[in-house]
Amino acid sequence: MNHLEHHRDLGPADRFPTAREAIFTWQLQELAGVAVRPGRRVAEGQVVDLWLNPVWPASPRRLRGRDLLVTVGSCIVSEVIDEADRAGFTYRTLPGHLENGEETFLVSTDAEGRLIASITADSVPGHPLLKAAGPITTAAQMMMAKRYTSGLKKLLARRSDFPHAPAAQLRR
Repeated sequence: MNHLEHHRDLGPADRFPTAREAIFTWQLQELAGVAVRPGRRVAEGQVVDLWLNPVWPASPRRLRGRDLLVTVGSCIVSEVIDEADRAGFTYRTLPGHLENGEETFLVSTDAEGRLIASITADSVPGHPLLKAAGPITTAAQMMMAKRYTSGLKKLLARRSDFPHAPAAQLRR
């Protein structure tokens, strides 16, 4: 069984509402080059298909009108956490997924007023090639966890760089 834990400080806790929304609308995955279909809001019991852009972010997003994506497999959302200081969800892989296990995506605020992203997973390779790859599979999982948190950190930085304009300025 592979166990993964990745935690990242995302900045001040006042960014929690934006991070929460990114988690619940699958932006966390999309920002890391993972397409989620259907892409509606996270809900317990929801089944989604995951697709990965294997050369993200180096490749153009589209080729002849098609996403540059390969199938990863399907998952079911098994738990949704939506509290005042914690938000996220866990999904469990379904048969045919490249991995067998579950992964949790969580943002929370800590006692020091910081926003923390946590990605945790417990899994075993579900495909014979991944089983043969051994430690490379574990390294790839950590790379993906870092892609998730890096994308979220960039999103939060962009949103905080553009404060809302006063309503009077918007009407001009």
